[in-house]
Amino acid sequence: MTSLRNRLRWPEAEWDVSGAFAKDAVLLRFHDFCREHLGYAPFAVVHGSPLFRWNCGRVLSMLMRSETEINTAAAGYVKRGIPVDLTFTNPLLREEDMKNMLGNRLLSFFAAQSIPKVRHAVIIGSEALYAHVKTNYPQLNTVSSILRITCDGGKGQLDSYLRLAERYDKVMIHPDDVFNFDLLEKLEDKGRYELILNEYCMRNCPMRAFHYTTMAEQAFDIDGYDTTKFYKALSRNGCSSTNAMLADPAVGVAALTTPEIDRLYEMGFRKFKLQGRAHPNALPLINDLLRFMLPPGEAQETLWLSFCTAFLESFTPLTVEA
Repeated sequence: MTSLRNRLRWPEAEWDVSGAFAKDAVLLRFHDFCREHLGYAPFAVVHGSPLFRWNCGRVLSMLMRSETEINTAAAGYVKRGIPVDLTFTNPLLREEDMKNMLGNRLLSFFAAQSIPKVRHAVIIGSEALYAHVKTNYPQLNTVSSILRITCDGGKGQLDSYLRLAERYDKVMIHPDDVFNFDLLEKLEDKGRYELILNEYCMRNCPMRAFHYTTMAEQAFDIDGYDTTKFYKALSRNGCSSTNAMLADPAVGVAALTTPEIDRLYEMGFRKFKLQGRAHPNALPLINDLLRFMLPPGEAQETLWLSFCTAFLESFTPLTVEA
């Protein structure tokens, strides 16, 4: 199986997976399993955040973590040389929020562990956090969040992406622009951009910015925030209707098809992101990763079944060490 890498559909793809501080045990075990049985790492970067006010998009009770769990996860990624992109994307952060103890502790830890070969990063949605990181943690790379291009109204605007690329080490492309091939062709330094491939929200969602804002507000008041205004809007949006998303292409998810990914790869893009924040565990994310990683053709299903079976059987007995 060590020759499998030479048969991958996108052999130079750098996969960035969700799950840091949420699904660490299984992700780390999957990483080790692939290194042992395939001879290479299944993903190049992992992103995520525990639940606290700098977070946005991951305001879920299942992300509540103890100090021990956070420390164990962080040490597990560093031990394996896996770069971590801290998802501190709340666009409502102000200068007074920069005193947060947990946020600075994580920034300090990963800044101290950043070396040229393994550069940890911060995914940023606010100017206050950008200035804080650049001033106090210059060892960390900066990543422009999807929330920046969304909340600032830069979707579809070439100049917006070019300005962000001048400031940030990596720029996330808006999910609706991932299939805007005319725009993407004009981005010259394609190594500076990362594209999400399995976005489950609807294409051209009219309430994406509103959704992000409500999650940002909720992160400031996790227990007391009134979520009814979002769910009322969601009920009118169409994306909550499975029937509509299956039957109406205009309401379909923003996840890309294989021919669309082929086109992006041929353009020269190599940084691809897989989201999985709402999954109850890491297995759906691993399924997506294998679906993209494995060689194309009829053999993929057999390979997928064989590999998944072997990986799941490795959990007997179920003991996972970070």
